[in-house]
Amino acid sequence: MTGAEAVLAVSLPAPVRGLYRESDGHYDRDGQWFVVWPVSRLIEENLAAWDRGLPRTLLAFGDDGTGNPFCVGLDDASDAVVRWNWMDADVESHEGSMAEFRGKWLLGSGDTP
Repeated sequence: MTGAEAVLAVSLPAPVRGLYRESDGHYDRDGQWFVVWPVSRLIEENLAAWDRGLPRTLLAFGDDGTGNPFCVGLDDASDAVVRWNWMDADVESHEGSMAEFRGKWLLGSGDTP
């Protein structure tokens, strides 16, 4: 994770570190997409997203299968997860805490590669 932090020039929030301690991403076999991106993609996606208009106060770590990323705040002590909407250039929904996000989007949704 220190490599990702060096490239992105940010400290990864504890909730994101917790996800990556378990595995390098989470692939939903049924939907055939990464709900949580592998670390290499996390780097690529955030560099591109920040250039595209995602506020630098947010760190994207996966998406909903349509390209709208799940994010956590970089300057927020909470573990709240939000979903960014590219069409509106704003937060689309609040997914709750990281535990709630995991229960909704990860449990039973497929296998981790």
